[in-house]
Amino acid sequence: MAMAPRRFISTSKRSNIAGSIDIIAYANGIEASFFSNLNRTHHLIERKSMDWNSYFALRGTRRLYERAFMVPSTLLGLLGGGYYFAHQDFDPTMSIFGLDQVLVYGLGAVGVGLVGLSVGSIVGNVIFRAVHANARPLLDKMDREFFNRIVLNRANPTGNPLTHPIPDFYGEKIKSVHDYRSWLRKQREYHRKAMYFV
Repeated sequence: MAMAPRRFISTSKRSNIAGSIDIIAYANGIEASFFSNLNRTHHLIERKSMDWNSYFALRGTRRLYERAFMVPSTLLGLLGGGYYFAHQDFDPTMSIFGLDQVLVYGLGAVGVGLVGLSVGSIVGNVIFRAVHANARPLLDKMDREFFNRIVLNRANPTGNPLTHPIPDFYGEKIKSVHDYRSWLRKQREYHRKAMYFV
């Protein structure tokens, strides 16, 4: 009767040791699978690409973010600048840079509004990049490729008259693949007219 508990204890110790070995092996397997999955995900991200339709859709969304933040920041700048300059003391006998003070203060309020316009565009772009953080590397890559295509395919700007500038020099109006093809046709047409007067 005294031997049975000893056998039970010894087998339980063996099972605990075996269980510990199994747990360590299982943990090592999880760690190995985690790093293999991480490497696989990294390779997938490297090989992942974005088609042009998705790029133009994201580009349009980025433009919407910028415009959405431009409106309140411009209004805030105008109202803040107007409030600040309206509470300044006016001396009709004094001038600033040879101009009337009211005119200078009004121009100052408009200037603050323009600063708010540019700040709103920057804030909208930053928030867009934070919201779409996963697509940010691909979007940057596509931005570079799109700009290189614009530089490569636009008409030569040297010698063009100021009265007839190159249409959409930076490709800002391109919002789809169809717009890009239309832009290419316009560039070829402009080049043909500039070179051969046809």
